[in-house]
Amino acid sequence: MLRINDNKGFQITFDNGYTVSVQFGPGNYCTNRDLNFVDNFNKPMTATTAETALIAPDGNFVAYKDDDVQGHQTVNDILALLNYAATL
Repeated sequence: MLRINDNKGFQITFDNGYTVSVQFGPGNYCTNRDLNFVDNFNKPMTATTAETALIAPDGNFVAYKDDDVQGHQTVNDILALLNYAATL
C-alpha cells in the first residue's frame, strides 16, 4: 500500500505488514527542516535528504541504525531501508 502525507512525504506498507515512512517537509530531519510551515503548507516538496522510520505491523516504531527515526537519509539510505523492511 502507498500513502502520501500532506505533500511532504510518503509511506510504503509491504505485504509483511511493515511500513517505511519517508518525510521531507518542514520540521522533518532533512534538508527542508528549517522551512516555514505556513509558507510551504500544501506545496509539493523536493529535498536531497529525508527523515525515515520503520514501523512494525502493530504500529510500534522499530529501531533501525540504532534509532526509531533516522534523519538526513540519502536516496541510497532510503533504498536500503526499503529493501530491509521488505525482507522482515
